[in-house]
Amino acid sequence: MSFRVVVADDHTLVRQSVLKAVRSEPGIEVVGEAGDGPGTLVAVEEHDPDLLVLDIAMPGLDGLAVAERLRRDKPDLRIIFLSMHDDDGSLQRAVALGAAGFVSKSASIEELLEAVRAIRDGGSYLSSNVASRVMDLAAGRTSATSLGLTPREREILALLTDGHRPTEIGAALFLAVKTVKNHLTSIYSKLGVETGAQAVAEAYRQGLVKRT
Repeated sequence: MSFRVVVADDHTLVRQSVLKAVRSEPGIEVVGEAGDGPGTLVAVEEHDPDLLVLDIAMPGLDGLAVAERLRRDKPDLRIIFLSMHDDDGSLQRAVALGAAGFVSKSASIEELLEAVRAIRDGGSYLSSNVASRVMDLAAGRTSATSLGLTPREREILALLTDGHRPTEIGAALFLAVKTVKNHLTSIYSKLGVETGAQAVAEAYRQGLVKRT
């Protein structure tokens, strides 16, 4: 079964470039596109994608407002924010909305494809130039001493913060991918988060892992 993607960006050249790149990926199907906020909501409703690549600054309804609506209506939809707007406010709101990824428009197309692959495989992705800031901006939820992470969960969390996907974590720890995903679900619950990006941010905020 193909991994279905909708791309939303008001800049035609950017959108066409992203569409062309994503279409080149095996097992990934671009099922729709949009150039404004209302059109994005229509495209998602019509095509029911697995992933939405979403610009923040769009006419009609900005990407963050679009994501807020979709979080209520389609909670299983995963979203990558692709934007020049990587200010602290946008980053913080994107994480709060449960973004699976955030890729700066200054990044390469290959980095965007890496993000799409990571999310397709059940992971998350943050551009290197925004990752540390997202970590610093993560909202406090609970104290590290009360998290109750098991040694295995801490091990998996450390690999997640290093950018490894569930398949790679499984290979490193000799675990089935399903087992890794079950552990990740438990980790997210204990950290009080919903996505891998939020888990990474919270892990650094709580001091569960250290920056290298």
